[in-house]
Parts: sequence; C-alpha cells; structure tokens
Amino acid sequence: MKFKAFSFLLFLCLISCQKKETPKNKFTGTWYDTEYIVPGKSSIKINADSSFNYRGAGCDWRVFSKGKWRMIGDSIELNSTKIDTCYIAFPFLDCTFFDRKDKAPLPLLTMPNCEPDEGKSFCLFTKEIFYIKNDSLICKVKPESKCPDTLKIIFAKTQKIRK
Repeated sequence: MKFKAFSFLLFLCLISCQKKETPKNKFTGTWYDTEYIVPGKSSIKINADSSFNYRGAGCDWRVFSKGKWRMIGDSIELNSTKIDTCYIAFPFLDCTFFDRKDKAPLPLLTMPNCEPDEGKSFCLFTKEIFYIKNDSLICKVKPESKCPDTLKIIFAKTQKIRK
C-alpha cells in the first residue's frame, strides 16, 4: 500500500514539473518588406531575446543593423546598438537625410575618424516604432522624419514574389 501511495505521489510530482510554455510574442520572427522603393529587399528578424537584426540589399548596396527592442503598449520600439567596426551610417527613417539640395548626404560614421567599408552601410534605428495590423508589421512614421504622410513602410511574414 505504501508503495502505491509513494508511486502516486511521485507521478503527481513529475506531471506538475512540466516546463511551462512561455507565450510567443507576436512580433518575433522574420519580417520581409512589402514595397520596392528602389530595386532591393530588406528584412527585420525580431528575436525572442529582445534583440533584432535588419538586412537590406539593392543593386550595388548592402545595409545592416542590429540592436535591441522593447514593448511599448501594443507596439515595439527598435534601437540600434553601437558597433565597433567602421561603416557609413544613415537613419532608418529620415526623408531629409538624402534630400539635401546640391549637397551630398551628411557623412555619418559608426566610429569617429575611421575609413568606412564602402560596400556596406549601417542603418541607425532610433526609437523606431512598429505595430501589427492584420498580418503586417507597420512602421509608425515620426513627424521629425519629414517624410510625407503617404509613405508606408510595411513588412510581412512571407517574402514578396518578384515579377
């Protein structure tokens, strides 16, 4: 009788020690751009450990970023982390950065006084807010970006099909 009681208690202990599944964050996973502004493609991988990786490429350019994210209500905020390699850097969302009349864009570097790798650039995410609507990850355009109201930056869980 004692053996049966002990076995039953041991069984209860074992089933109560099951690992609890943590709910998956709806933002985690890889998101692919849905629009071609210039010939190219980009993606954001949002990791469960509060980090993210951004990749983009076009005809003869490559861009990347990495950083941390945090939840703000029902949205997510992405911020790039500092890197220790020299790259030309530019903001993720600043419509005036490249639109300087008769002037080249301001040269931003990831490190002061360095020679950047010309084949790759670093994209600076600074408090970039994204939210999910239906099945899309949408960037909230900040007023200080000086971008038109019509600009839409949207990512989806499936890659677009090139035509």
